[in-house]
Amino acid sequence: MFCMKVSGPSGQMEWIRGGPNCLDSRNISEGIDNSLSRLQTDYIDLYQIHWPDRYVPMFGEFDYDPSRQFNSVSVEEQLDALGRAVAAGKIRYVGLSNETPYGVMKFLETAQRVASYPKIVTVQNSYSLLCRTFNMGMAECCHHERVSLLAYSPLAMGILSGKYFSPDGGPPDARLNLFKGRYAEGESRYNLSNSTIKVAIMKYLNIAEKYRIHPIALAVGFVLRHPLVASAVFGATKHWQLQEVVDACKTELSPEIVSEIDQVHAEFPNPCP
Repeated sequence: MFCMKVSGPSGQMEWIRGGPNCLDSRNISEGIDNSLSRLQTDYIDLYQIHWPDRYVPMFGEFDYDPSRQFNSVSVEEQLDALGRAVAAGKIRYVGLSNETPYGVMKFLETAQRVASYPKIVTVQNSYSLLCRTFNMGMAECCHHERVSLLAYSPLAMGILSGKYFSPDGGPPDARLNLFKGRYAEGESRYNLSNSTIKVAIMKYLNIAEKYRIHPIALAVGFVLRHPLVASAVFGATKHWQLQEVVDACKTELSPEIVSEIDQVHAEFPNPCP
């Protein structure tokens, strides 16, 4: 199953179609065709809008600033381009990513008005032991509208594995070490020099140790138990890492473990939003 994304305003990411400054019909169509060509396939199962083509506070931002809104591509234009791709057999289903309750409902409401516009079936947002913001509004939308969550960063870029707490600071080829100073969003969001984040992680690691389960099993098991989660999105560069996550998917957390997790969350709510 192929799941791909198309990104809009990409900031410094100039390697994405020359750094597009909008997610218009041309960029969506070009992104789909390029992906099909690279993958050498006839269709993509799930095609997602990577982040909104409008101002939205994200990656650790909390406050909405109306003055930062810019002239964005309409939802109608985006759905029209996606609908034409569905009609042509290039993609089967569409989804969103890094979205808000407003965005999800706007796409759903717009799709209801035009028969050729596809309905959003998934949203790929961050969800982990350190980030439960999905439950603060998105969960209600997704539950009533039958939209599934694809939870990304279930291991919070690996910091929930505990590997960065070793005396040497973790393997040199671990992502936060390998790309240190070159990944501003990740380093700020999962900043281990932040005492709140560090203490929260240690408490979760202590729960895993107490119940004799791997920290990865605790983190992945927590995410997969959410009734709206259809899949957890993670990265692995080594076979043994992939195997650890596959094994973790079999974990079922007891009510006692969940209760202790909730106690930590109540004390340190969403340190990595």
